[in-house]
Amino acid sequence: MTWHVAEPRPVYQVQALGPALIDARALALLDNAALRRQLGKLEKVELASVWRLTEQALARQPATLPPLDPIALHQRLLDGLAGETLLVASAMFLGSLAEAEQFFGMSFKTIKARLGGSLDTAASERVLRVARVFLGAADMLGSFEAARAYMHARNFALGGATPAELIRTGDGERIALDELQAQAEGAPL
Repeated sequence: MTWHVAEPRPVYQVQALGPALIDARALALLDNAALRRQLGKLEKVELASVWRLTEQALARQPATLPPLDPIALHQRLLDGLAGETLLVASAMFLGSLAEAEQFFGMSFKTIKARLGGSLDTAASERVLRVARVFLGAADMLGSFEAARAYMHARNFALGGATPAELIRTGDGERIALDELQAQAEGAPL
């Protein structure tokens, strides 16, 4: 009798990521051509399927990435992220395409039309805000599942809002990231 041992599943490597390293990890994921190709092969667009592919792509990322130059990041946002990043960002913290439509202020038809193309700067910035806060939370809390829960947890330190509500704006993102940093330094959750 032959026994087959399953390959160990890659686990997200938690490390103390600073802002430039979170940006590097986020942009590496959002610019991942293999992930975009896999998303293009999905027969039906469901966020659960997109999340599984996204989680696999995150697990394959190198343990260390060089910090990202802020000017290069700025230019990348001006150029526009790939349309598929709308799905990737949505899958990080939302449960349905209806929620994605509401969060991004786009119909599913519009989201689908962006696939294979580029986003405008405003949509690219919103996608990056999601990735930054989500990856920062995963780093701080130790898992993707905890980060997903955190994104929807009302937080006294955030004025009773959830991080998902705050990341609609750049100022809200800064508030959420500052709170994560405070928690990393020992403040209560």
